[in-house]
Amino acid sequence: MKSDPLNLSELELADRTPVPRGIVEYIQRLILKGGLKAGQRLPSQRELAEQLGVSRPSVREALTVLETMGLVTVRVGSGVFVAKTDTRRPLWRYSDRCTPADVYEARLGLEGYAARLAAARIDKPAEERLRRCTDAMRDALESGDVISLAVNDTAFHDMVFELSGNPVLAAMYRPVREMLVESQRLPMAQLDRLSETVCEHEAILEGIASQDPDTAEAAMQSHIRSAAGRFGVSL
Repeated sequence: MKSDPLNLSELELADRTPVPRGIVEYIQRLILKGGLKAGQRLPSQRELAEQLGVSRPSVREALTVLETMGLVTVRVGSGVFVAKTDTRRPLWRYSDRCTPADVYEARLGLEGYAARLAAARIDKPAEERLRRCTDAMRDALESGDVISLAVNDTAFHDMVFELSGNPVLAAMYRPVREMLVESQRLPMAQLDRLSETVCEHEAILEGIASQDPDTAEAAMQSHIRSAAGRFGVSL
């Protein structure tokens, strides 16, 4: 039996918060609180963009986060549907290229060293930029906004590579960035453990801000090991 599509005219956005956060903040809330039923079809990306007054790329990014976390499923040719509670699993899109364990192993070396270099080269303005990310993650945790937490998590890791000041390291990061971002989101499907993610990023920040390369590298590697563990991968 075909499920009824979601009628956005029946829903209300609290405000026009930044996208993609604003797009899926309420979708996420409705899914988790039962306002959207398992199997219910969402409008197309074009319809979502038009009805919410946002861009299609923003809608696409928002749905990607929700799909990675297992809250929605994409059926080619049919659309996007709310996932059934008993089948919600994080999605790994790169199974034809590598496993999540492969990515977490690579991140240990790549991101650990990036954090080490960032600690040696950071200045006060850069520290404040990093701190805004962790503050936003803390705020998102307290408000139950998983999407904002995921977006700021990604921004934090991007910034660490930028602050490493090494163009070769940055060039190594760019081609695999999407896989690394996906691996950041996989553990977030465990909603009851999101506080661990925030605390780990705050520890990385303090290691970098204190200009202590050993502490920064250790904090980053500890975070990656813990994130892998939350997904069921032992490093």
